[in-house]
Amino acid sequence: MTVSNKLPPDFRWQEDRDEFTLFLDSHPLVKVAPVGSGWRVDTLLEAPGIGLHQVAVRRAEYGRSWAARWVLQRQRAIAAACGREDLIPPVVPAPPRRTYAWQAPSWARAAG
Repeated sequence: MTVSNKLPPDFRWQEDRDEFTLFLDSHPLVKVAPVGSGWRVDTLLEAPGIGLHQVAVRRAEYGRSWAARWVLQRQRAIAAACGREDLIPPVVPAPPRRTYAWQAPSWARAAG
């Protein structure tokens, strides 16, 4: 099973010297910048349900990949915080869970 880190086209990377910043419209989301011999990824968006993170990575590509996964995992909250309800992915209902007799508590089995 492959996992795609491809972001919707509304998300764009901007390169400024050695730094990369991920934007949604005019909202900066993540910055990947060199630090010493490695790179640091900083999340920039402060919104309810979205915590700030700092992650160290070896290469800029790893930082951009981490940022893409971070955004995809929080796409619903990020889109709502940036006022882009059109980017909120639909909720797919899960199939009903089957319950087996052995999962019922012992007092319910004795009563039946």
